[in-house]
Parts: sequence; C-alpha cells; structure tokens
Amino acid sequence: MGKSKVLLVVEGEKVEKELFEHFYSLYGMQDVEIVAYRTNIYAFYNRLRNDFGDTDGKIVYDYIDLPLFLNDYLGLEGDQLLNDYDFKDKILIFDYDPHDPQYSLEKLEELLSNFSNSTELGKLYLNYPMVESYNDLSSFNEDEFINYSIHIDLVRNRRGKISEYKAYVDSRTCIKNIKDIDNEIANLLFKLHSKKFCSIVGIDECDGTDGHVLLCKRQSENLEKNELIWVINTGILHLYDEYGFIK
Repeated sequence: MGKSKVLLVVEGEKVEKELFEHFYSLYGMQDVEIVAYRTNIYAFYNRLRNDFGDTDGKIVYDYIDLPLFLNDYLGLEGDQLLNDYDFKDKILIFDYDPHDPQYSLEKLEELLSNFSNSTELGKLYLNYPMVESYNDLSSFNEDEFINYSIHIDLVRNRRGKISEYKAYVDSRTCIKNIKDIDNEIANLLFKLHSKKFCSIVGIDECDGTDGHVLLCKRQSENLEKNELIWVINTGILHLYDEYGFIK
C-alpha cells in the first residue's frame, strides 16, 4: 500500500494523545500512529547522541531511521513494530521545558535544524512552555493572546504532583475540555497561535512553517533577559501547516 500513515511522536501518553486524536478526528483522519516517547526533549537528545554519536560525540543525523530508533527505544515487537515504509509524514512534538537542568538552546537549535522535514527525517515542533499552552487563554481576544507571556517560576514551581503552570491554566482557560474544541474553536486556535508565531519571529505574513529555530532563539532571549516565556503551542500548528483550516 506504500506510505499512507502519519507517525506522530509525542512526549506524554495522556494529554498529548487525547489532544491530537481529537484534532485529527476533526479532519476526519484515521491513518495516524501516535507514539508516546515518555520523557522530554533533552532525554531524547541524549539518547540520539548515545545511539548515533560519532567519536567526537556529535549526532550523525544521516544514520537515524526514526521508526527503527523508536522500535529499539520502546522495545516494540511483532505487530507493534514501526516501519518507515508505512509513513508519509513523521512529526515530533515535545515541550520546551526550560526549567529542566539539561535545558540548552544549542541542543534545541540543533534538533530543530535537523528535524525540519516531515517527509524525510521528521519535523520537530516545540510547545512553549509545554503542551497545556494550547488552552492557556481566558478568551479568544487576539491582541491579548499575542502579547501574553508567563514568568518562568510558573513552570519551575509545583502544586503537589503537578506544575503550577498546569494548575494556573486550569484556573483560567476558556477551554475546559478537549472535547469542547469543535471546528470553529480549532480554527481560532490555529489563527491565534500562527499569528503569534509570526509576531514573535517578526514576519508580517506566515503560515507557521518557517522560523522554528528563530522562534526558539527569541524565546530563549526573552527568558534570559526578562525571565518570561511567550505562550504558544506550535504542536497544533503541524496540522494547520499540512492541512490548513478545518472545513
């Protein structure tokens, strides 16, 4: 049958899977394999360096076959095995996680530069600061959202077992449940996050496909200078990039 499916590699097993299963269902798409990596972007980088590093410790990206790598990392067997031949697109979605001790702009820039094509090695999208950014808005006011940022302490601190940021989003969001996102709301989210993307990287018109390295750099500059993070979910923009607004 050839390449017909989408391989979607996400960080977590719960929120991300539910979110993207729902978004793909709005497009009427079913040929999507969602695989949870179960740890963060910096652990992903370290594993790539361990498995595909040269004698100088640099990752040789030409050696990477993402499905085979996941088979080994996740211990997949039998019918669970992933094969590059099945996938027309390979998408990776991870959180920015600037509070992690291994946070490194250089590592993120390297990953974004190399995972830049969904039909080849794969395309990486980062959520700032994490996946909950998709519904971190109290209204659909464009000006309010484009200028909205949070302090790094919201990500660093915890309330019990969850981050303070997640609790904060739950307390203010106008989207209480993923299932509440219909076609109209999904398109509004695409519009808001895409426009914010363009605003941060300084492009007048943008479809969300360019400038991911620059976006990450601008975020890191804002973090270093002001201890602030612009809230933006580029993960959902992979759908808008590929398929446009939902009809």
